[in-house]
Amino acid sequence: MDVRERLEQATCEVLDVDGVLGEAGRSLGTAWLVSDQGHLITAGHVVVDLYETALIEAAAGAGAEPVVHVRFPARAGEEPRTERAAFQVPPLRDRSTDIDVAVLRLTGGTDRNALPTILVDDAEGEVRVAGYGSNTPGRQQAGRGTLTGHSVKGARSDQWLFQYETTSLTHTGFSGSAVWSTALNAVVGFQISYVAGRDRREPASALAMPLTRVVKYWADLRSFTAAARRRTCVLIQPRTPTPRLRDDVVRPVLDAFGIDLYESQAGATHDEDYRRLELADAVVADVTGDDSSVVYELAVAQALGVPDVVVADAARSDGDHSMFQVRLLDLTDAEASRAHLRERLESVRATFGSLGPADTSSPLMSFFHTPLTQISAADALSRGYLKNFVRPVSEVLRRVRQRPGEAEVIVNGRRLRRSQLGELTLTVVLPDQLSWASDEFITRDIAAQVVDASINDNLSRPRTMKARPPRKNQPIVLYDVFPTTMNVMTDSIAERVRHLAGSPEGQRLAGEELERKEIDRFHLRLLDLVRNDTDVHAGERMRAVVHVARASAVFPDLYG
Repeated sequence: MDVRERLEQATCEVLDVDGVLGEAGRSLGTAWLVSDQGHLITAGHVVVDLYETALIEAAAGAGAEPVVHVRFPARAGEEPRTERAAFQVPPLRDRSTDIDVAVLRLTGGTDRNALPTILVDDAEGEVRVAGYGSNTPGRQQAGRGTLTGHSVKGARSDQWLFQYETTSLTHTGFSGSAVWSTALNAVVGFQISYVAGRDRREPASALAMPLTRVVKYWADLRSFTAAARRRTCVLIQPRTPTPRLRDDVVRPVLDAFGIDLYESQAGATHDEDYRRLELADAVVADVTGDDSSVVYELAVAQALGVPDVVVADAARSDGDHSMFQVRLLDLTDAEASRAHLRERLESVRATFGSLGPADTSSPLMSFFHTPLTQISAADALSRGYLKNFVRPVSEVLRRVRQRPGEAEVIVNGRRLRRSQLGELTLTVVLPDQLSWASDEFITRDIAAQVVDASINDNLSRPRTMKARPPRKNQPIVLYDVFPTTMNVMTDSIAERVRHLAGSPEGQRLAGEELERKEIDRFHLRLLDLVRNDTDVHAGERMRAVVHVARASAVFPDLYG
């Protein structure tokens, strides 16, 4: 699933179905899916009039609590339908500080894939947006823009917005649309307004509310965001390199995506190349000339499960590459070659599964149907953890949300009331270091931020967890903090590092990189298992009650 498809399926039209503001069925703007639990984000001004009118009517006894209706694009074989959403965070709109946000939650849950998000203060390059502009009523439209910096309100440096030049997003109706950064491979904000150019010489621009400012008003957003870090792509080169491919095609495309380039040793394979291949986020392999070292390194990358793009110079390629999906590039047309690489790289990049499984094929994948790394400790541990803990707990949660009397949930020594069970969820918090996955660390460094919790349905053994101290009118979230089963990966990493050449400091750094990669693999596999679990229990899928987050999102105080 590429970026366009991801945006399309997770973006919905906000509608005034009941005619609260006048015309029934009128389009109000756009919203988008930020969590697998059905949370939506939109601009506050899109729904503020609907919210306030409904409140007035409810106070007068003429209406119910405020709700919003949304409509996602119909999927194949389905008819378009409207869905109800409740207000999770009421509309906030303050022109003096450029605050413009509302958070909704689908009352019926969702089986759509949420968009990946990232909290950043700066972003560069191209943005992608999908929304329901007034120029195409009732139909979703996609657009692009180029980030130009910040728009700052007055003298306050914290009152800023992302600004981007665009010719396609300057229409009402795009307000609330997710703004996807192609460099960061995630949503960085959402559109709230636009400024039309005064004449042809002045380009039009749009403004987006950054997600990093939304956290102040909706702290739970942290649990849905990824940590920002630079990605790396390895270029595998033949003994006789193709400089035009590297300099005119690969490097410019990677720069636009914000991905660092590592060039493997041309015509040979060194230890550093193996290390970089394992840690890479993507690989571009130049098979021009049928060099055996390139084929070997590419096979290593595919065994490791690294997404790959295989290319060759059309003018010089005469080998048989039928086992790979090879894109022949006409390097005399650099722009067309960059476009081909950009399109292919978009389809195979995988950042915590945000773009879905890579669609590359290889003999290894054809036989094993999975990268060899997914027959690894991280993969096996994540599957065992899901089977032995996450699934049983999720089944109890799904039952107790529908039938509160079927289980007892204790938080901080007190049994939760029936009214507190309807939105009960579990968040698995994964560590950034394997040493954190120990009872000693959890007791010493986490205990002050959480309280003890347990769940018991009298059918299986009681399960113990953690939770935040309950707050009035806030849903209860249970936490399984730093699953200790992950700690067993420490020994296998130490064994591998022990055989590496180099100084003790170099071995230590190599061990830390391998540790991060193994944690990422555990995270990816667990997230994939939760999202794609098809078992329906008490009318809900596992993804409705289980979320997977990293420590930085839930316990930011650990980072000083």
